[in-house]
Amino acid sequence: MKYCSPFVLMGLRYLIASLLLFGVVRSFRPIVNKDTVLLSIFTSASAAFWILGLEYVSPSESAVLTYTMPLMSIPMSSLILSESASHMEWAGAGVGFAGVLVYSFAVFENRTLSVIGAVLTLLSAFFWAIYTIYYRKLKNQEPTRTVATQLLFGAALFFLITPLDHRLNVTPNFWFDLAYLSVLSAAVSFLLWNALARLQRVGKTSTLVYSIPITVTVVQYVETSFLPPPASFIGICLMILGIYISRFKGMTAMLQSLR
Repeated sequence: MKYCSPFVLMGLRYLIASLLLFGVVRSFRPIVNKDTVLLSIFTSASAAFWILGLEYVSPSESAVLTYTMPLMSIPMSSLILSESASHMEWAGAGVGFAGVLVYSFAVFENRTLSVIGAVLTLLSAFFWAIYTIYYRKLKNQEPTRTVATQLLFGAALFFLITPLDHRLNVTPNFWFDLAYLSVLSAAVSFLLWNALARLQRVGKTSTLVYSIPITVTVVQYVETSFLPPPASFIGICLMILGIYISRFKGMTAMLQSLR
């Protein structure tokens, strides 16, 4: 964000990712229907509240608050999809989030969290939960074109509000960062998240977000040989346990088949 204003950044990011995905399917034919438009609005709202929240809270605080998403997605999926979560999925989401809190204990120790930043970030998590549910709702729709349309409409929404805060400083680093955010952090990640949502229940999909801190810790250890403090290690174990609990039946069946 030091190169440009948040809405300019997100508009460019979504536009590039959208064009890339339309190029993959070799057709520029957006899917225009009510659910896809709503999907785009929810996605843009999640990104907007997330990036605005970062003006008030640190990235680590933002990450912790964002991981409330599974706790929101499970009841919302029941309302929107009539997809009731099992007790194990609820338990897994709760244990996983407890792991996030333990893992990030040092983040909040002796600090005062910005109320505005917390509200904005929680709204981001809420809309992340909603658009994940809509991925599930649109599971029979062609996925690549769905994501491409979602990002195209999202880019248009961001560009509509860029006059409110327009700032752009084009540098070589800006292009490098924009390429990463557009290709890997937008086109690839949205497409993979769509695939997960189409394949399994929302309760199972959403708890997978707890694998992110685990992966970050492993990569950090490989690169720097840095071990997390004991509290963070306990948090990692709880997150792994949460993922396992939410998938208990499936993992149990898989283990039995391997015997």
